[in-house]
Amino acid sequence: MTVFVILAILVLVVLAYAASVERRVRRYRSHTAASRALVTVELERRYVQLEPFIAAVDSSGMDQEKVRQLVGARSWSKAVRDRGLGLGAQAAAENALSAAVHAVLAESHQHPKLKANWAFQGPAGDLETTEKRIVGAVRVYNDNAYALSLIRASFPSKVVAAMLKVTSPEPFVEHVDPVGDAQPEDVVA
Repeated sequence: MTVFVILAILVLVVLAYAASVERRVRRYRSHTAASRALVTVELERRYVQLEPFIAAVDSSGMDQEKVRQLVGARSWSKAVRDRGLGLGAQAAAENALSAAVHAVLAESHQHPKLKANWAFQGPAGDLETTEKRIVGAVRVYNDNAYALSLIRASFPSKVVAAMLKVTSPEPFVEHVDPVGDAQPEDVVA
């Protein structure tokens, strides 16, 4: 009789643990999906804000090479998103766009007439704020993706994750393949 009671308690403990892991996996999956959607929203916001920013930069008399790089990076980013390429390709395109935006913003700080030009400063300020929001959204997404991957990889919880058919989400990071003796780099958008 006591053996049956012990087995029943053991089965209840295992079922309770499995239910707990299932809730955690579902929560992390929904957090990852929501944070991925937030990254997409912020990237779209930046794309919309680039229109008035590029118009203001064009009329400012700033170095046209940097403007061409910015326009090219924006086109590449849009093409990668429209084609639905993986997060690695999208991170590379978004990193290039961020670098072009920051290069233009850095050069604009050296032009005294731009500091007093509200037609430039308004879009530039909005874009700087959005860049910070993108960094935060990517950090939150990567943290959630890492937590979900960790649950999927650790022993007792990976059994439940496999039953729920959870796949490891791809981090929003550009992976640079090593060439020769060069070391790989991870660049966050």
